[in-house]
Amino acid sequence: MTERIELTAVVEATPLSQQGASEEHEPEPGGRSDLPAAPTEPPPAAPAAPAEAKAGPVPRGQVAGKEKVQPYITTAVAEAARNAVVATTPYEGGYQSLSDLIEDAIVEKVAKLQRTFNEGNPFPERPRKRIRTGRPLGR
Repeated sequence: MTERIELTAVVEATPLSQQGASEEHEPEPGGRSDLPAAPTEPPPAAPAAPAEAKAGPVPRGQVAGKEKVQPYITTAVAEAARNAVVATTPYEGGYQSLSDLIEDAIVEKVAKLQRTFNEGNPFPERPRKRIRTGRPLGR
């Protein structure tokens, strides 16, 4: 039986359709996908923020524009991810946090799924906001 642990990550709450997810995703130098591009490139135009995003101050323990997600992954995968962050932090293109690594991995995987199953287009909004959680049936 595989031991499972809880991994907490903070990811941006920007829809992938606004992030250009149908394109290949390459992490920015330093592994931070939220840092601006190198000075030789013009800065991308910022998308217009929805009116509800202009709320007051961010509550303590939260990060503006990000959402906390808590998937369960195997201990081996969690340890490998932590080791990768620590080992790559001092290098250009490395990761400064586990959240940065997880966000980049999710963006890359979703883009691949969109190319494979939806002709490279963003998936449609799901009818219910919440997805099923807990142990999958048959496991």
